[in-house]
Amino acid sequence: MTATPEFIVRLAETGALAPTADNGQAFYIDWDGSALGLAFAQRHAATSVFGPDSHATLLGIGGVAQNISAALAANGLDAQWHWTAAGQQPYGTLALPSLPEHFSAPAGPAARHTNRFAYRTDALPPTLLEKLSASSEGSNRVAVLTEAAARKRLVQQVRISSEARFCNPDLHRWLFDCLRRTPEEVARGDGLDVRTLGLPPGGDAMMRFISNWDRMATLNRFGMYKLMALAEVGQISTAPALVCISGGRGRRDVIDAGRLLTRVWTEMNLAGIAVQPFYVVPDQLNRLHERSLPAGFEQKISAVDAEIGELLALAPGQQLHMMLRVGLPTVDPVRSRRLPLDKVLRQSVFSKDLASSS
Repeated sequence: MTATPEFIVRLAETGALAPTADNGQAFYIDWDGSALGLAFAQRHAATSVFGPDSHATLLGIGGVAQNISAALAANGLDAQWHWTAAGQQPYGTLALPSLPEHFSAPAGPAARHTNRFAYRTDALPPTLLEKLSASSEGSNRVAVLTEAAARKRLVQQVRISSEARFCNPDLHRWLFDCLRRTPEEVARGDGLDVRTLGLPPGGDAMMRFISNWDRMATLNRFGMYKLMALAEVGQISTAPALVCISGGRGRRDVIDAGRLLTRVWTEMNLAGIAVQPFYVVPDQLNRLHERSLPAGFEQKISAVDAEIGELLALAPGQQLHMMLRVGLPTVDPVRSRRLPLDKVLRQSVFSKDLASSS
């Protein structure tokens, strides 16, 4: 095939800056000469807990689509995504029969990042919170929790969900497979650089100690999972605001939620607001519906499901997609890298008759 146009290369670079579960980047950006397509990439087959139609993967696909759309808008293009039905690949296509000669990069995608360190407790600007609360995409909306009682209720659900998470051997292996410590590991461009985690002194040594699941399982008999969950909610408990994105459960709903998540996150970072995603609650709620929770947690997570529905006033068929800890930063964190573009961008031929507006 002919060389990929420079505009498409730069467009793909921008799309690839989207957030994905533990920076796994489980996507391909395909170019067939006149259209882009987004497809699933199995990056870590041995330990992956997120398949092609999993909730986490679809959120990431939505994020890539949002970044690409933002880049097209910055270059005066208004191309529309066409999404396929559940189970089909690619997830969606975007016709680009003609390309501008030059590429103008939007500021947002490169500015968006995760900050897992401590935040200031100052209240955030009311005008910004009002703008966030008015944001939507498809069936999805944003709820901003600033009242202490509401935030305390949500943090309690995070703690309970984290306890379940630390008792799940598959999630345990996935997490430690994603960690990157040495310069060589970090240079791969995926996963979680431990410098981004905001660990306290001795935290990395503790992580190494519990990385073996058999050891963790033994410690859990003495309540280690409870201690880990308490540590996980330490900083979120003091955040001045928590942002929740919720909406429908369908494939397109979740992709739209990923678009909304990425847009809201980007807007906050551009405004100088720090953001940390917390996926543990929606992940455990999805596992509740999939019947894949660790033994003994079904009743607890069912109670979390009911509490989240009441707290966020969710209608039947709706779910929490993501929650964000937000606040004014105290440090500028190390930013996650990305895979080399030749691992992400492919020249492919895909059937455009798969794409149907929905």
